[in-house]
Amino acid sequence: MEPLFPAKWWEREGDAVRCLLCPRTCLIRDGKLGFCLVRKNVGGRLFSTNYGIVSVSTIDNIEKKPIFHFLPGSKLYSVGSFGCNLRCLYCQNYPLVEGGFEAAPCRCLQPVDLVSEAISRGADGIAWTFNEPIVWSEYVIETSRLARSEGLYCMLNTNGYVMDRPLGELLEVVDAIKVDIKGFSNRFYNEVCGGLLEPVLETCKAASDKGIHIEIAYPVVKGMNDSPVEIGRFCEWVRLNLGPDTPVHFIMVHSFHRLASHAEIRFEDLEKIRLYAVQTGLNYVYVGGTTKTLAQNTCCPGCGELLISRTGDADAERVYFKDQQVSRFCPTRSDVRVMLRGRSCPNCGRAISIRTKSDLKG
Repeated sequence: MEPLFPAKWWEREGDAVRCLLCPRTCLIRDGKLGFCLVRKNVGGRLFSTNYGIVSVSTIDNIEKKPIFHFLPGSKLYSVGSFGCNLRCLYCQNYPLVEGGFEAAPCRCLQPVDLVSEAISRGADGIAWTFNEPIVWSEYVIETSRLARSEGLYCMLNTNGYVMDRPLGELLEVVDAIKVDIKGFSNRFYNEVCGGLLEPVLETCKAASDKGIHIEIAYPVVKGMNDSPVEIGRFCEWVRLNLGPDTPVHFIMVHSFHRLASHAEIRFEDLEKIRLYAVQTGLNYVYVGGTTKTLAQNTCCPGCGELLISRTGDADAERVYFKDQQVSRFCPTRSDVRVMLRGRSCPNCGRAISIRTKSDLKG
């Protein structure tokens, strides 16, 4: 029997319910699920079917998310459930998106139990990741509120596809957010992800305006979202709307899932994109999805001094679900060394955009 928890953010519409969690605003008939596969109409009321359902959990560094400018080297209890409100053709965790709790062993944890696990495993914070945490919002909000009261920080690893009201509640209980901007055109979002670009941009601006630490990932699909025009427009938008000190990660999208036969971008071309982004005025630009590059280190934008070194580890602990490796293309940064003087470059004294424990909300 599937678990049912009363959902928030919906309204009745005739003999159906209208979900108001994300921009899809699914009209859901009695007994049916929304697009995310985890919100269900039961007798004219909307319920979450994944509340407390944990499919994957592990300890890893915050750098794996990737988050590079928030408590570098800190440990996260990374947890995921099921469901997503997009359908990216290259999704590396598609069993968690298109499957369900009935398809594989999983655990049901009340918020207090998950927080206790995080503390007992020595975590500094909790990361909502693996599947899309937006479709787990009721649980994410309640558990994050409790976690922060126990001295843990909380971060979202999200596609940013959410409506204003639930986003506002989520931003009240998280300290950091990494948003995937998966391309910079509605054409790409529609054809490759099954969504729209503008709601994601609004999420980024809302988080930034509220003072939440935000980092942006741009997954690069060869020949589909990597044109100089599209990359240039993306970089300009970040610089003007989020600020030049916003960390940006260009992620290598691997040939996988429904793009298994699609050629991957060459590392050399990904590095060219990174250098171009720096030339547009972005101060902290990284390359991800590979351990080949030194472009995961943080250097001073003023003098070039090495400030934070991050060593990738291809042999780190692997996490599996239904015999498939989860987040297989996200390298672990096993050795993180911080050489800042407070929040400044020790060589030239330039202030560096970094969040420390003193920035955490009570």
